Amino acid sequence: MVPSSKKILLTAASVSLALTQGATADERFGEKHRGNPYVAGDMHNHNTCTDGSVAAGYSIDRSVGTGTAAAGGNNFNLDWFTLGNHGGSGNRDCRFSDTSANIPGDTTTTWNQTLGQTIDGITITSLKGTPNGTGSSAAMWRWQSIKEVEYPIIVNRTSMYDKVLVEGLEWIVPGHEHTDVAVISGQNPRGYGNADKMAEYEFRFDRADTDAIGPVDASNNQIWTGKDNVNNSGTAGHGKAVAGIQWLQANYPLTSYAIPTHTERQGPFNASGTAGYNIEHFRDFNNAGPTVAFGIESPGHMAQGSKSGGSGSYGSGAVGGGTYGMAGIYTAKVGGLWDGMLGEGRNTFVYVSSDWHNRGAFGARDAATTGDFIPGEYTKLYVPNKDDFRAQSIIDGMRSGNSYSVNGDIIGPDLKFRAKGEWDFDWKTMGETLEVYPGEKIVVEMQLTIPAKNNSPYSFNNPLLAQVGINQPLNKPSLDHVDLITSDITGVIQPGAPGYAVANAAGTAGAAIVYNTSAKIAKQINATKMKSEKQKDGSVRLSFTTTFTATRTPFYIRARGTNIPVATPNVTDSAGNPLLDLNNANVSCTDAACPAHLDVVNGVKKVTYDVQAYSNLWFYANPIFVRPFGTPKLLVEKNAELARKLAFEHNHWNNWDHWGHWGHWGHWAWND
Repeated sequence: MVPSSKKILLTAASVSLALTQGATADERFGEKHRGNPYVAGDMHNHNTCTDGSVAAGYSIDRSVGTGTAAAGGNNFNLDWFTLGNHGGSGNRDCRFSDTSANIPGDTTTTWNQTLGQTIDGITITSLKGTPNGTGSSAAMWRWQSIKEVEYPIIVNRTSMYDKVLVEGLEWIVPGHEHTDVAVISGQNPRGYGNADKMAEYEFRFDRADTDAIGPVDASNNQIWTGKDNVNNSGTAGHGKAVAGIQWLQANYPLTSYAIPTHTERQGPFNASGTAGYNIEHFRDFNNAGPTVAFGIESPGHMAQGSKSGGSGSYGSGAVGGGTYGMAGIYTAKVGGLWDGMLGEGRNTFVYVSSDWHNRGAFGARDAATTGDFIPGEYTKLYVPNKDDFRAQSIIDGMRSGNSYSVNGDIIGPDLKFRAKGEWDFDWKTMGETLEVYPGEKIVVEMQLTIPAKNNSPYSFNNPLLAQVGINQPLNKPSLDHVDLITSDITGVIQPGAPGYAVANAAGTAGAAIVYNTSAKIAKQINATKMKSEKQKDGSVRLSFTTTFTATRTPFYIRARGTNIPVATPNVTDSAGNPLLDLNNANVSCTDAACPAHLDVVNGVKKVTYDVQAYSNLWFYANPIFVRPFGTPKLLVEKNAELARKLAFEHNHWNNWDHWGHWGHWGHWAWND
């Protein structure tokens, strides 16, 4: 990671606010590191509060710490971090790691063993809400662990690391798969604050949380009333999910987000079950929460690919039948679901995360994994750095679309992807809209750095590249080419209109569904054609400039890049699109250093698990939108204006009340 004197730690459910409810000067402690335009983080990971393998504190330590952990294993120095877990409940005391993590001094510990004890400065005297199991099975409802366990751990670790930690949630969505949610209002680890609003969201809207009581006041009266504990599946469940998005939009429009994750994994939506998502559900979410529901998250679980299934824990029943270049088909397919959303001009952006649980056949300290990577080890979500960087900056950066997602450090924290008109000096970057005249040339510029090394424990040559005569060590990332993908923007499809709801299909049949026929790889720039400059640290700075010609129709330009050449057997097709990752297991790993844990076919090791992940690297950059002068504003522009309006109104009244006169308000309203 790029060094930084002050960084930020984020948990999916709460981020310290600058423009929102409860912001204080204590939250404004980040300092921008010169020369690092983006900062890396992770918003989706797990610990023993629910189904992870390590203690909540341990997951923070390994993700944001530097050097080597005291108990063994490398730390990964993330700039910001979101501590999150599934909703529902858990019976393990998450101040301890599970025995399976193989961490000295830690063993599986249940709540019934520790009630009344003070551990790490935290005392849990009782399990609150509706009684939930007995003995070693007695479980704590998730809302309580958010408030009373994870958030105090975040406060403690914030002072330890001088980073911002935020409490989050992987929402088990009524009627659907999962969604990462953050509600940062109230959270201020520097000034202690609380994670009550995050906890309330989990209690009200998580389908696995069937607690009927929640917290109570001194008179034993319920504090959070009116919970719907019935409509948790199918079409009715989707209605409850939309209500959850509306609750965020109404109450925390600038200090929350809801990003569906591993969206293809359970197949298409089931009107009577709790499966995945179709395109109409993303549209519904974006309509209900224009400044809250603005994206899709890649699957995580990147080291799970085997000879019988792809990474991301995607089986044959997933939409697409597995992952493609370590991404779900909704993201990876040109003309697929993501392009369908962008083709309406929606503010729908993609993000990557670790979904860290465990290392499969290995312990948490081991370098190898057949399961997941620790946050920061393999996946990095980059958001803009800024002066006075804080948790609100993370949400603002994600919402803006000025972010990009990287696997295996194929590129670093200084991507420049921007566009301008030929007579203009005003560059626009990811998430922004460029206005041009029809026929005008659009100049597109990209600069990126290929780091000298990544976190791979393997130095033998990439077996996927060896097929085509390329010798490239797995711990030294490379870039083969960048795709610039474009599509026309034809306008928002309204609910009930033809094409709004589209039937989907499980398995590889789902991979054939096209939502946007105008999407295409418009330009493919090979790394050998880019300007190249070797840096003192061994990294390589690459850059290129190209042009497009504006038409009378709005469009967008998005980018992706990979280390895999076009038409690499079992990896990419003749256009350079990723093939189903399950095909990677057809390739043999024949180097003497190939690890013993790889899947074997007829006595030959195959490209699976962590070797597969480090062999097949991609990055995704969010789109730049282009609109002809005089045409109606795109929805992405309107929703960005809504966010600015809400921020202005909040600052107006918050600072007027605080300072009591116009002069102070006039200064603070424009300072963020």
